[in-house]
Amino acid sequence: MRSRILGGIRQFARAGLAATLPRRWYLVHGPRRSGSICLTFDDGPHPDYTPMYLDLLAAQNVKATFFVIGENAERHPELVRRMAAEGHTIGNHTYSHPRREMLSSRQMAEDIHRGAEVIRSICGTPPTLYRPPRGAITIFDFIRLVRSGQSVILWNRDPKDFARTDEREVVEWFQSNPLESGDVVLLHDVHRFSLAALGTVIAKVRQQQMGFSTIRDWTN
Repeated sequence: MRSRILGGIRQFARAGLAATLPRRWYLVHGPRRSGSICLTFDDGPHPDYTPMYLDLLAAQNVKATFFVIGENAERHPELVRRMAAEGHTIGNHTYSHPRREMLSSRQMAEDIHRGAEVIRSICGTPPTLYRPPRGAITIFDFIRLVRSGQSVILWNRDPKDFARTDEREVVEWFQSNPLESGDVVLLHDVHRFSLAALGTVIAKVRQQQMGFSTIRDWTN
């Protein structure tokens, strides 16, 4: 019960911030009249699964947003370069994906900066988009990020693909939760369960006469 109450408070706070702050500072969903949705992928790159996601997105001519973990990007820089070359947007998801409550503000800032530096070294330019691990962020983190020109990016649609046991569960979630214009969808390219659903989701979005945006489209 306590976790449900806290979850409800967090959702209320997110909605309130999203309604009052500029999207270039804090984004939970895109403009509802955009006629598009945004697919976002966290935690990669993964040497086996990320190439399959990129292949599918290329075949469908869809651009997405990847929030990469710095230590994974260091191991597989060729996949980050491929993301950029194929027109996807790349954001920072910290260097080590720490639990926010385990670090001081200074330690968190160092981990964020280290992740950004890895992306800069691979792509040539530093990222301007930041997604906090598990969506956890303090007011001190937020102020520091905004002052440095970063946009804090969350999401409003989460099929929890990381917790699924097979592809069917992800497909059923999307069938029960139709996407709407402006939605930011949270997925993970380190798991295979969303891969089977992705083609169906893309087809359904286009059937609804909507397209696909990247987070950069909505924060510029």
